[in-house]
Amino acid sequence: MKPAHLPHAQPPAGTHESAPPPGDRQSAPFPGENGTMSTRAKLSLAEVALALHEEQVQARIVHYKAELETSPELDAITAQVVAELQSLQAAVAKVTAQSQSGAPDRGQVEIELITNLKIILTRLFPQGRLASFIERKLGEISKRFARLFFASELHEKMAGGKKEPKQMRSADQALYHVFARAEPDLTKALEGFEYVGPEILPRAKEVLQALVKDYRNKFLGWTTPELNALVKILNEVLHAFFTKELPPAVGELAWEVVREARLAEGKMQGGYKVAVDAFPAFRQAFERRFLNRLVTFAADAMLLQVSAREGKFRKETIRFVAEPQIFSDVCDVICDAVYDSLYNDGFLDLPQDWRACLSTSLP
Repeated sequence: MKPAHLPHAQPPAGTHESAPPPGDRQSAPFPGENGTMSTRAKLSLAEVALALHEEQVQARIVHYKAELETSPELDAITAQVVAELQSLQAAVAKVTAQSQSGAPDRGQVEIELITNLKIILTRLFPQGRLASFIERKLGEISKRFARLFFASELHEKMAGGKKEPKQMRSADQALYHVFARAEPDLTKALEGFEYVGPEILPRAKEVLQALVKDYRNKFLGWTTPELNALVKILNEVLHAFFTKELPPAVGELAWEVVREARLAEGKMQGGYKVAVDAFPAFRQAFERRFLNRLVTFAADAMLLQVSAREGKFRKETIRFVAEPQIFSDVCDVICDAVYDSLYNDGFLDLPQDWRACLSTSLP
């Protein structure tokens, strides 16, 4: 059963207790009994979300590079061409350096970088208005949120450090977990029988899988109203973050990122354009500062709304709201779009493999 407000959201097929639940990290903080988190817990949550996002980025890059076809002959030719290009670039750089009166003022470079980044971020995150690219990305964030919610629901234990078992709230939920646990053993038992025809065993397996799927969908359908309410809260919180909380801070954000990534110390291209080799440091600094602000604001705002609706949300749902993957997904979707804008506006160059792996989805 699909949630009414999320027509493309699908529950994760074949998910059961053998797979690690979302946020299955001993260090991941979670709300207290009163549905609140301390400042230290929120900063810790931001760090966990950042680490999780970095793992996903590296996994995407490895997956993308693994699909590239190579050969020793092609590698040798490529290496020769690269060496020739590097030699030519070194010669050009030497001539350019000789023709210049002196090295650029790094202080001035830093000021220009901060100013240019602030101007672009001000356009991307205008005060009091949601930018069109954010409106488009909220739909993708909602779909990821729904998939994450379904995956969390299909596990018998709650997220967070204590891993408390969930209470069964419906017969469909209990029967799903029973069949999900027993499915491997039941499949083995079916394979141990003798059949008069080769078509019977595959059909028996199909019936068993359909039975598990049916109880899973009935159970998830029971949670859909709660999911729809959570998605509404998430969209409201993100709308407030991008229109009220973040816009006044873009100048400070630009200053923090340029200083932390030490962009003024790197090679400049085309005036004050950030070169490819400086992008990894820029990305890490930007996402760390972005996530710190996002988690500090959004975790509190979501928990406040969820906790205020007493009796409407279950304990495991309140625990789910502090799931690090939620904030990692928001960072992933929004920051990728920001990098594209910074690239199109001439602020930075993006590595070719980075841009290619953005369109490569993991299986």
